[in-house]
Amino acid sequence: MTGKTAEGGHGDVSGGEVLADRAAPAAQRIADLAKATSHPSKSLLVEDSETLLNALRAGLRLSGVYVLDSARPSPELLEECGRRRVPVTVMAAGLATELFRSDKRPEVFGVARVPAAVEPAQLLEGEGDLLILDGVRIVGNIGAIARSAYAFGAAGIILVDSGLASIADRRLIRASRGYVFSLPVALMDWDQVRSLAADFTRAGGHLAALDAGATGSLERLASWQGRLALILGAETTGLTPAARSLAQATVSIPMNPAVESLNVSVAAGVLLHRRAWRNLAGLAQ
Repeated sequence: MTGKTAEGGHGDVSGGEVLADRAAPAAQRIADLAKATSHPSKSLLVEDSETLLNALRAGLRLSGVYVLDSARPSPELLEECGRRRVPVTVMAAGLATELFRSDKRPEVFGVARVPAAVEPAQLLEGEGDLLILDGVRIVGNIGAIARSAYAFGAAGIILVDSGLASIADRRLIRASRGYVFSLPVALMDWDQVRSLAADFTRAGGHLAALDAGATGSLERLASWQGRLALILGAETTGLTPAARSLAQATVSIPMNPAVESLNVSVAAGVLLHRRAWRNLAGLAQ
């Protein structure tokens, strides 16, 4: 059984049939996606109204959105689904509990196609700065950085040794509030990064790394007119030798010496904010 398709301008999905059959193909598909697995899939889950709305606005292709019969979705989400002709189905809350098992049951969620992998050319074509995250593995930090990167106009993020198999990771999508789909996010190894860095510098870009012991001027970095690729290491381990070998300059963030280090997502936010004058201006052109 399926629910009704949302239409632009309507604030509810009442009146449709409720999906309650565990044997229904849609329910089986959701159960498979809800399982904790590292195996690649062509589809992914996006959970919660705000995250879904951000993902839709970023252009993510959803095949369907599901709303529990115990929940009321936001009018903005339903209107966006209507504009994009995404079907909205009401699901029995009991069925959702069964499908998601031990996971926190979302009140609203969607099924989408996994986006195509980011090509290096997409990162080189942009006008904004890039972020290279060196060994950052805490998914919450990566998600927060993706959100800040989009907010402050960065052109893309490169994840090296992140432990992620894909940006379709449900934890990353949740942590980023869906903004991981709003800009290119690429998973690369160091050979790929070195090749990209060579093309980036040939095009006039520069690479700079954040390092607690550096004496380079943050003010000079913040005022740099051209594109930058900003390299940040994990909070506990810092920059790897591979990252240091790429950096043309290293800088630190001035702060109270009694504090050993900043959380990497906070440090990224500081750098991105200091570069927002350039990156957001490029978006406005």
